[in-house]
Parts: sequence; C-alpha cells; structure tokens
Amino acid sequence: MKKNTSGFSLVEIILALGIFVILATSGVTTVLHSFSVNKLGEEQSNAELYTQEGLEAVRSIKNQGWSNLSAGTFGLTTSGGNWDFSGSSDAKDKYTRQITISGVNRDVSGNIVESGGSVDTDTLKVTSSVSWNFSGPRNDTISFSTYLTNFRKAIVTGGPIMMAYSKTTSTPYYRLWNGSVWSSEVSAQAVGGNINYIVLKSSRTRNEAILGTLAANGNMYAQVWNGSTWGTPTLMATGLAAYRGFDIEYEKSGDRAVFAYIPNTTSTDFAYRVWDGNTWSTSTTVTAPPTTGIVRWIELAQNPGSTSNEISMIMLDANIDVYGMAWNGSSWVNMGTSTVWDASAAIATEKVIDVAYEQTSGRAMFIWGDATATDQYYRIWNGSTLTSATLLDITTSGGVANWIELVSRPSSNEIMYGVLDGGSDLNTRKWSGSAWDTVTQHPEHTAGAENNSSMVFDLIWETHPSNPGKAWLLWGNGSAISYKLWSGTAWGSATTLTGSDDTSFIRLKADPNSGAIFAGIYEDPASSTDDIWESHLTGGGATWSGKNIIWGGATATSPVFFRIDIATP
Repeated sequence: MKKNTSGFSLVEIILALGIFVILATSGVTTVLHSFSVNKLGEEQSNAELYTQEGLEAVRSIKNQGWSNLSAGTFGLTTSGGNWDFSGSSDAKDKYTRQITISGVNRDVSGNIVESGGSVDTDTLKVTSSVSWNFSGPRNDTISFSTYLTNFRKAIVTGGPIMMAYSKTTSTPYYRLWNGSVWSSEVSAQAVGGNINYIVLKSSRTRNEAILGTLAANGNMYAQVWNGSTWGTPTLMATGLAAYRGFDIEYEKSGDRAVFAYIPNTTSTDFAYRVWDGNTWSTSTTVTAPPTTGIVRWIELAQNPGSTSNEISMIMLDANIDVYGMAWNGSSWVNMGTSTVWDASAAIATEKVIDVAYEQTSGRAMFIWGDATATDQYYRIWNGSTLTSATLLDITTSGGVANWIELVSRPSSNEIMYGVLDGGSDLNTRKWSGSAWDTVTQHPEHTAGAENNSSMVFDLIWETHPSNPGKAWLLWGNGSAISYKLWSGTAWGSATTLTGSDDTSFIRLKADPNSGAIFAGIYEDPASSTDDIWESHLTGGGATWSGKNIIWGGATATSPVFFRIDIATP
C-alpha cells in the first residue's frame, strides 16, 4: 500500500518567504512614505502660515506709517506688541523667513508693469519667502506676494467741469456742471477788451481752473479760479488779436500750469510762465526756435504719464514755418532738431497744427498741414528720439488744410485726426499706434461744410466704460449741425442735431470720470437764432440733449475765433 506524505517542499517554503518579504517591504515602504507625505504636508502648512504671517506683519508696519516701508530685504521681530523690521531674515524652529520689498512701475494707463513705465511712489510689492530643510539634501521654499498702497494719503479733488464763453465783450462768462445740469451764468473778471479767444483748463489735484483770454486789443490775460471766485487777471502780454498765439496746459505729475505765448506783436520767439498753485513765475523767452516769422499759433499737449511733467508744443509762424519743442518740467528742449520742421505749411492764418499723446505709450504726435493740397506731415517723439517728418496723404481733400484737430483715445494709442480744407471738405483718419487707416474707413464726410474761415467741427472719444473705442464727430453742414458716431471700425450715417442751425464753431469735451460728453456751440450770424448753446450726452447714451441756450446772441461774424471752451479735471 502506497503511503501518503504531507508538508511543504523547500522550494515552496523559499517562495513563500520571498513573497512575504516583498509584501512586508512594500507595506513598510508605504507606511514610511505615508509618514513622509504627512510630515511634508505638515511642514508645508506651517511654512505657509509663517509666510502669510510675514505679509500681515508688513501690512501692520505699513499701517503704523507708510514711511516705515522702503525697498530692501528684511527680517521681522516684535517689540512692545508691534511688528518691526530686524536684520535681513528671521527664523522660527527650522524655518527661515525673508521679506523683500520692491518698487512698482506703472504704464501711462496705470497698469503695473514688470519693466518700463514710471515709478509709483504710493505702491510697493511685498514678497514673503520661507525656506527650510525637509530632509537630507532636500530644501523647500514657499513665497507669497502682495501689493501695498499708501491708502492713507490724502484724497485730492481736482478742478471743476466748467464752460467759459465770450459774448464779444470784455467780460468772460462761465457755468459749472453739477453732474446733471449747467449752473446759471456767472461773470469772471473783466479783461478790458472784446474777447476773441478763450482757453480753459482744470487742475487735476486742486479745485482750480485757469482761464486764458485774448482780446481784440491783443491783450492776453490769465485768471485763476480757486473753487469759488476768480482772482485778479494777470496781463501776460500784448500779442496778435486775430490768431491764438497762446495755450495753457497742466503738467500731469506736478500739476503746475504752463502758459506759453507770443510775448509781443513782433516776436519770432515764444515765452512762458508757470503757475505753481500760488503764483506765476516771471516771464521767460525761449529763443531756440529757428523760425523766422512772427508767432501766430501755439498748441500744447500734456504727457499722460502719472509721473511725467512733459508738455509738448507745436507752433506756426507768419512765414508758414512749423516747429516744435518739449517742456521737461524745468526747461524747453528741441528734441534733437534745431532746424525748421516745414517752411511751407498750408496756411498761416488758420490753425493747421496740433499735437496729442498716445495715452498708453506716452509718445507725442505732432501734425501739420502742408502747402500741397491733400498733404499733411507728422512726427513722433518718444521722450528721447524724434522721428523724421512722414507724409499722410488724404486724396479726397479739396484744398490745403485750414483747420486740424488731433484727439487721443483714453487708455489706448489710437488717435483720431480731423481736417477741414480750403474747399470746405471735411475728412478724418485714425492712427492705430503704428499706422493710419484709409479712406475705406473714412469716406469724406462733406464737401460743403458751413465755411472754412472758422473751425466748424470737432472730434471727441467716448470715456464712458460702456462705449470703449467709440468717437463722435460734429460739424456745421451749411444749415445745421451733423453728427456721426465712430463704432470702432467705421463711421455711422450722418444725423442732424436737434435744434441746430448754421454753426461756425464747435467745442467738444468728455469727462473722464462720468463719461459725459459736452458740446459747446457757437452759431453763425447767418443762423435764424445766432445763439451760443450746448448739448450733452450722459450715462453712456447716444441721444444728444435738447438745445440749451447759453446766450441768445447776437454772435459775431466769421471768423468767429474760439469763443467757447470747456474744461474737465
């Protein structure tokens, strides 16, 4: 009989032991890894809390006083229950913490940028970093960052939304906008001559406005509104009554006002004075311009950079010479060009020059009409280099430029250009920041404007947030006012402004805060009513308000000069 034996062979035992060792090792490894992961998670959580505590500590130090913060690398400590900086790092258990504070730059639109732009002295970047050794060669670091601002800095209130106008008397009049309606009429200080030209500017940081006037006797006055009353007018000079040989612009950063003007009736140079909020500087004549004729027209524009004091200037003289300079906050510079830009501009008796800034890049564009019909030239200044003169040819023009206007789109490098020529044709073009568009986007608006002896049109970009990239064009069409809306890519159809009549001068202005748009209108004496009146848009709407008569006339004969201006802070 065969005997049955039981038990495990040696091979089976060895195999079983091998499987057991593998499973045991895997289990131990899993347990050890689990312990490691838990430990790492715990240490990371501790490090994150330590890092976040660093940011809150710096915020506490800032709240004690903005001046407590400065760029650098710091550690932290507590003293008397308050946080303070100490050394270049601090440690707790196995963790080392370091606080890095650095300056912040913003572009001209106020956006924070990693490079370029201008320093924002009221913002700092704070980075809290914690490092520690987890095990052996493994080092870990966690960093959190935030931006701190000087929120306790006093909030400044800018100047008013104001309209000033001339009734062709020696007293300028003004009205204030309260957000929904214009105030009743109030007189400013008399200036001793029938007023031809008005320039009105509002301060950005003070409840202040400056009113510049040029009268028929050639006297140029400046008077300052302090929030309630006008000060005594200051006689700047006696110039040429028929041409606006002066302009006013505020510096963006310093908020000082620069008044540039022809100092007498025969000067081939311009002069300037600076208002610092309290007093006018003495007159200084700038002899650098190489132009040879008597100065007739001056245009100024403010650099939009929040830390810039630059103001660009373009001038036109009686010999149809064109030249430009830039104010750098302390002096005028020729931008590297000491020769006349163009010795054959379109005309010397009308404003065929202008300057405006790209609002994002901060580059200035100068443009002027040339003696060749359809031709205008432009140059661009980037703060260090001035480009050569470049042709912009508008082939639909019916003559040389007579009146031109450049208008900057907010928070963009786009600029809209309008030109009324000697044939009373009205054309526009849009600058993209690198090139002009064409007649495809801008068919000629009219070949029969009200006249070409006065500036019968104006342009303005929308500032209401619901209408980005839109713009308005208004012009006297020979019997009324026509208007068009730019959609961002094309002009809409022409519509007649309700209540309008023959019109010889239009001034448009947009409030950058509320988005309201204002139109100051000076009717031609050939109109049936010959009024000064206004219309406006509010709330982002596209329906102009009804005719609001500012003065019942009678208006002056053409040329009507610039007898209305509107200022916003």
